[in-house]
Amino acid sequence: MSILSTSRAFLCHPGRLRPVSLPRILSLNTPQCRRLTQTLRLGDSTPIYYPRPISYAFDPAAPANQSGTTLQAFSFLHSSNLAQTSEYQHSIPLNPQDLKVPWPTSLPCALQSQYWREAEDAASDFLQTLFASNNNPKGDKYLTAVTDAVVSYAINLIPLCDLARIKLLSRTFVLAFLHDDAVDAGNVSDKNVLIPIERNSPTPHKAFDILSEEILAADPINGAILVEDILSWGSTSWNHQQGPTHFKSLDEYIAHGLEDFGATLILRCVEFSITTPCSSSSPTDLQSVSYLKSLCAKHLLLTNDLYSYAKEVASGDAGLNAVRVVQDLMGVSDSSAKMMIRFMLRDLERQMDEEYTRLLTSSSMNVNDVQLKHARAMIIAVAGNMFFSATCDRHYTLQLSMTIPSHTDVTGRDSRQRQIYDNIKNYQILGLSSSCLMYARSDFSMQAKSGIKPQPRQVPLRP
Repeated sequence: MSILSTSRAFLCHPGRLRPVSLPRILSLNTPQCRRLTQTLRLGDSTPIYYPRPISYAFDPAAPANQSGTTLQAFSFLHSSNLAQTSEYQHSIPLNPQDLKVPWPTSLPCALQSQYWREAEDAASDFLQTLFASNNNPKGDKYLTAVTDAVVSYAINLIPLCDLARIKLLSRTFVLAFLHDDAVDAGNVSDKNVLIPIERNSPTPHKAFDILSEEILAADPINGAILVEDILSWGSTSWNHQQGPTHFKSLDEYIAHGLEDFGATLILRCVEFSITTPCSSSSPTDLQSVSYLKSLCAKHLLLTNDLYSYAKEVASGDAGLNAVRVVQDLMGVSDSSAKMMIRFMLRDLERQMDEEYTRLLTSSSMNVNDVQLKHARAMIIAVAGNMFFSATCDRHYTLQLSMTIPSHTDVTGRDSRQRQIYDNIKNYQILGLSSSCLMYARSDFSMQAKSGIKPQPRQVPLRP
């Protein structure tokens, strides 16, 4: 969440990487990257949409006892149900198994916007406006990297919106990416890419000024809320530069990380993607899905941390990451800590499915169709974030370069196994439910017997 490095924002950027061997980056003008997303059937006017090509796929924490997708979970995301409603008319269903993408989750599938090519154009045009060809200090490779990242992020997390909204939100993620890159680099003078502290800043902020005008023109009511959340996250990103690096519990880290990560802004973009200028949802209207929203936000954060950990280590910036927090709290290797994060993600998915089922079936909840649509959109964003994270080129490249932890014996077993059991028993990591702990204990036990240690694996993909 690749050709990117990471920061604590929801998007990652290349500015913090140490030199590494990079996969070839396709030019914006190459046919492989820009090929059409639709083809007409012979004798039929209905277009066939194809997903955006991917090059890499990996799982950073593949446990020995992977249970795969739970057939009963998230029934609305099963292929037989996706074609029964116009809610998904702008999206393409993605079956990760068919694409040879590791999918250690109970989410049945992911969705992707049909308009990925148009999203590329929108992001590229915005960047060209901000960085004229004769005055581009970043270079073409940087702009290509930004385009690839934000487009992949947008089309996988918010696949339900129409063409106009996916283009607008792709440009929104461009702004978030550029701002976060500048803040992490300490570049406080580049107002062209920074988000201002306040709405009516006397100093021009080119990217924000252009984007906010477009958002408000597209949807004055919902757009105003989105703009305020952009400003709020921009301010938070400044304040968190000098934030804590050590935490007494995982709960404490998550509370801090969600703000820095931009979870509120991401889920606001999800909400904006499914609204129309004629409709709006008040905070009271969405109160019934607030618990599900909190679960989805945690899943987004922990997924980002799990998949980006390797490249954060490579860039010397892994201090603010759930994997490192778990490692420090439990005194275990990073491979064991990554498995624990995976268990937490599966447990969050269980809670998400239970909460959605409760919203769907509880007559006392008085939940309407708009609220249920919002609930589904958030779950779809979680699935999209999993797919995005698993197919990031730079995530994959740096994961393979990580060395096996030194805390393993000759059989590959973690020599800290007993300490892991003790820490699980004593609940030293707050935030793990009892069912999650039981699942973790069972899986660690199986690995101890089998002598298997999880390793990232290269997955051959179709061209």
